[in-house]
Amino acid sequence: MSTFYAPSLQSGQTHYQLSEEESKHCVKVLRMQVGAPIELINGKGLQAFTVLEDAHPKRSFLRIESSIFHEKTSPLHLAMAPTKNMDRIEWYLEKATELGLSQLTFLLCEHSERKQVNMERLEKIAIAAMKQSKRFYLPELQGPIRFENFLQNHPKGYFGHCQEGEKIGMNGLKSSLPFLIGPEGDFSPAEITTALQSGYQAVEMSAFRLRTETAALLATTALLAQ
Repeated sequence: MSTFYAPSLQSGQTHYQLSEEESKHCVKVLRMQVGAPIELINGKGLQAFTVLEDAHPKRSFLRIESSIFHEKTSPLHLAMAPTKNMDRIEWYLEKATELGLSQLTFLLCEHSERKQVNMERLEKIAIAAMKQSKRFYLPELQGPIRFENFLQNHPKGYFGHCQEGEKIGMNGLKSSLPFLIGPEGDFSPAEITTALQSGYQAVEMSAFRLRTETAALLATTALLAQ
């Protein structure tokens, strides 16, 4: 059964009209006909099973037969400095969404090489990954936000850095706390000090130097394991 994104879907609805983009994919790409079964997800936990009543390439109309609400899983918040190459950010977001990422915040750090990110494109990638992996919640995308401001809003958590210093292992992390990953030039010494003073714990992630997106995915899987 094909899955479509229906952000305005609500409990109790009997019919739903797909967006023009989703209607085009339904009729022009998948060539679905009237009577075809279609699954809808709204990215906020609601799943609906429907039947295609009007196969219009701009405004396909569906009849909702049943729906299920899925409770949220444990929160998983990753905050990272965007990489210079956007492909790496997109790769991470796709894989992390499949695994169950709930929130991704982009950080502006002293060594950040990229200051802007295309949030609209990233949302489309997250939607596609959510549909493909049969997830029911769309990750919340935020930022870019300055490193210091993020610490004010989230005063405790974990972070990885490449400098010498006391670090904890990756076992026993609390999934309710955010995990920070720095830019390709690492967090600055001042940022490391500020994070530690705020209440963050440095984590020993690997004996080797990791790419930003690799470290982010490793942190994601470590939080998922808790």
